[in-house]
Amino acid sequence: MHHHPSDRPPERPSAERAAGMLRCLPSLLAPLAASLLLHAGTALSAGSTNLNTVTIQAAKERKELERRVDHYVASSVVTYLHDSLVRWNTPVCPLAAGLPRDMGEFILGRVSQVATAAHAPLAGEHCRANLYIIATPYPDLLLQKWRARNPRMYSLCNGWGGVQEFLRSRRPVRVWYNTTFTDPSGHSIPLDTLQVPYFSPFQGCASGGGGLGSRIQYSAVQSLSSVFIIVDLTQTKNLMIGQLADYVSLLGLAQIDLEGDPGEAPTILTLFRDPQHPPQALSAWDQALLYSLYNTTQSDVLEVSMIERHMVSQIAPLH
Repeated sequence: MHHHPSDRPPERPSAERAAGMLRCLPSLLAPLAASLLLHAGTALSAGSTNLNTVTIQAAKERKELERRVDHYVASSVVTYLHDSLVRWNTPVCPLAAGLPRDMGEFILGRVSQVATAAHAPLAGEHCRANLYIIATPYPDLLLQKWRARNPRMYSLCNGWGGVQEFLRSRRPVRVWYNTTFTDPSGHSIPLDTLQVPYFSPFQGCASGGGGLGSRIQYSAVQSLSSVFIIVDLTQTKNLMIGQLADYVSLLGLAQIDLEGDPGEAPTILTLFRDPQHPPQALSAWDQALLYSLYNTTQSDVLEVSMIERHMVSQIAPLH
């Protein structure tokens, strides 16, 4: 029988030939392996470069955030050279007057909500008012009559200059802070027991309570004793009640410098600076400020730095 050449089984290579092929295999694969390693090394190098670029960019962005937070705190919160920041250490008891009942209750509810979120002390339903939010179309006349009935409503630690500035203010919302010194646990300290008295350029009473403390702790801290917020209804009639409620909540829970410029920070404090694009509510920065203020050790001399670090971690948490 004749077989077609294509029907023949393939010849098996001799042992010698097979060995030769195996000896040639490494030399054939070497260029391919080198090429793969080269490409892999290039990819790893590129990935490492990209990772380094991302890390550096993230570090720059966080540094810029820290700078902006520092400016926001320094310009918006009243700070003293030798004393703690000011906050409530006794329960806050807000009172709203001069508005329709539903609007007044909305403001009180919002102040309580913001205080609770910040862990600020809040009084019960039946309490003696110490945070007054008064709305009127005649603020000058109201303050004149109020002062005549209660001439001791303003702290005079800084003389009449600060009082006169408050009384003559043309701001849509003006605020006056009365402060006192307490020990870190919240108990009152008589002013005549404090050392190194000096006058503060802001409202309130500062008497150098830090003079009795150590280099790392204040022996006395500043506490709000009463706050008066006066809303001029002729200048705030275009506001939504939520905007006004959030604005007075921030003013009532921290000692705010209304003359300060928060810069690029998103904040309810710019409510009256850009009528075309006013903020609608407390920003994440405002909430972070209040929370950090009430959850940082007030007697620590590094209080401001600690507040700023806490704010940055809240605004842009690290993952």
